[in-house]
Amino acid sequence: MKRIHVPGVVDVVTSDDRSEIELLAANPKLDRAYADRSIPANAAFLDQLLGVLQVDGKRFPTVSPMGDSVRAVAQDALWKRLSAIAPILSAGSDSLESLASIVRGDAPADGAGLLVQQIVGALFAPDFKATRESWEAALVLAEAPHNLNPLKTVEWAINHKVDKAKVLLAGMVGGDLAAVHAIGIALHNIVSGVNLMRQLYADPANRTALTPDAVSTRCLVAPVSVLRQATAPDDSANHQVDAGTLIQLKLQDANAKTPDADLAFLRNTWSRCPAELWVPALFAGIWLRACQGK
Repeated sequence: MKRIHVPGVVDVVTSDDRSEIELLAANPKLDRAYADRSIPANAAFLDQLLGVLQVDGKRFPTVSPMGDSVRAVAQDALWKRLSAIAPILSAGSDSLESLASIVRGDAPADGAGLLVQQIVGALFAPDFKATRESWEAALVLAEAPHNLNPLKTVEWAINHKVDKAKVLLAGMVGGDLAAVHAIGIALHNIVSGVNLMRQLYADPANRTALTPDAVSTRCLVAPVSVLRQATAPDDSANHQVDAGTLIQLKLQDANAKTPDADLAFLRNTWSRCPAELWVPALFAGIWLRACQGK
């Protein structure tokens, strides 16, 4: 764990160690309430993050607090719904043929974004139709929370680019903020996974040596990071943090070292991803379909 701490200015802890991340993610003193704005640099970062990840003052579920009962109920319901349809995907559903063709190299890789957005969007809105505009909006939402370019920040503020992206995507899924996160942010990890699968498929030996489950694990791309804030002083991870300290769990770096669904989706924690079974099933089904069509 690393800490940048200038008293009264900034206080941020980062970790890309699996064991540390598991301990920190399970720590009840580390939450997503983000209520402490007493440290200027921390407050500025939170303002940028939450300014992007909310619509009409309502936060995306992925930045909502542990104790938010509405979030918890909706998260569990979505987990059950996605998990129930996972077996259909893992069996190589016909709906995956377009992505399988990209994995085989029969279609250009740059088409994966729209195809993934279509599959994910249809989970929330039966009449969902991914477009070039909706994909461009997703690119904006993926970049905006972490944008450090002041010129781009000013430009986007003037033309309301981030707000327009959120309005567009929210309108396509009936205002469901979990869906907006899925089609605007989370889908990029799936797209990256499809591109990794394409690389694996390019080696003919992998097509027989690797099982769908093995490929699924190797192609899981975790979120770049998730953010918590200490609600009280704590030293349970052998590193002292104070109330207001921001804790950045660098999931993508940690998962790249040892790919594992438990880590990538923060399974067995209160903030587990509702798609923890759906995404691996999707990857398994794409690989199965790709190899059957070889």
